[in-house]
Amino acid sequence: MSRDITSQMSDAIEAPVVRPFFALWIDLPDPVAVWTGTGTINFAGIDWIGAGGVGSLDTIGEETDGSATGVRATLLDIPSEFRDDIADQAQRGAAMQLWFGALNEDLQTITAVKRVWRGRVDTYEVVDSGNSIAVTVAGESRARDQNRPAIKRFTDEYQQRQYPGDRFFEYLPQMAEVSILWARGDQAGMSTAAPMSSGGFIGAMTRYVNT
Repeated sequence: MSRDITSQMSDAIEAPVVRPFFALWIDLPDPVAVWTGTGTINFAGIDWIGAGGVGSLDTIGEETDGSATGVRATLLDIPSEFRDDIADQAQRGAAMQLWFGALNEDLQTITAVKRVWRGRVDTYEVVDSGNSIAVTVAGESRARDQNRPAIKRFTDEYQQRQYPGDRFFEYLPQMAEVSILWARGDQAGMSTAAPMSSGGFIGAMTRYVNT
């Protein structure tokens, strides 16, 4: 978080009393925007709903090899009536963002805010205790993609999935059967053609060159 830190954030951290908060955003059909406080605050053009004491957020960390460990967020005491709606919306791969900010003395006015993590939903878990449910979402950092092999295939099927309508590799399979005319030099230093096929245009050109 020390990289690209703003002067406002630096002043807030160095103040005699620090009033920090975290905020989590998940890009679902009905987006999730919660923060570790009470009431509603607004920044980055989003209204963030306070989770208060009913939420927890794991600390961002790194392994010994430098790889990011991701983020794990839990919301507790959610009314059971929202169970089906949450289960329908939960989807792996949805974008996640974690923000860090500082509040003023009134605990509602934001003095500084910064996005500290971006990634995607990896796993989610819904635990129903009867009257309420607990939802835990784990997100993995984009840095983990560096450890995954980037598999690309030079085929028309793969190209169509990436760029629909692009016909660059459409005739690639037929190219393996195409006859090619290679040039070769004779003993007199003159170039003649090595025929790959005796018929058609290539055969006619070969006979012409050899006459």
